[in-house]
Amino acid sequence: MSLEPHLGHILSEHSEFIDECMSCQGTSEGAFTTLTNPTQQQRLEYWNAFNDYAFQNAEFAKSFNKRKPNTDHWMDFSIGSSACHISVTQIQKRNKVGVELYINDDKELFKGLYSHKDEVESAMGLALDWRELPERKASRIIVEKDVKFDDQNAWPQQFEYIMDVCMKMKKAFRKYI
Repeated sequence: MSLEPHLGHILSEHSEFIDECMSCQGTSEGAFTTLTNPTQQQRLEYWNAFNDYAFQNAEFAKSFNKRKPNTDHWMDFSIGSSACHISVTQIQKRNKVGVELYINDDKELFKGLYSHKDEVESAMGLALDWRELPERKASRIIVEKDVKFDDQNAWPQQFEYIMDVCMKMKKAFRKYI
């Protein structure tokens, strides 16, 4: 079966996407730049600003390795265990930032941590949302905060909150992981 009769229709249906792909510029390394939409661009700007801000703080920089910013809605930080990590998320649809302990695939670890829920929350000074997610491999222990991503003047306060929660989370969970 020949695709030629359908090719014109396919090209006209997707011409805008094809034009965007064709307009990608190569870099000196020969790779192509990634197309970004406004949301992805904002995420990248937010993560770049976060890194610039957070890693000027000696305590934060000592506790976490700097990550390369990208267009994802999350940025992960290692806490010394392959079973879990801290993930910071931009939830733009709900104007929230989340900081969570993301447990990859270990329901027993989640249950063990949950048995220390009161101690962990007391040490952090925060109430956490404990999501075992029995129908999924991963489990999450998360706290969210209302933010305004479009107000760059508010970003430093958001970054302070993120840094504070990351540090408290790492310290509070460390002895149980």
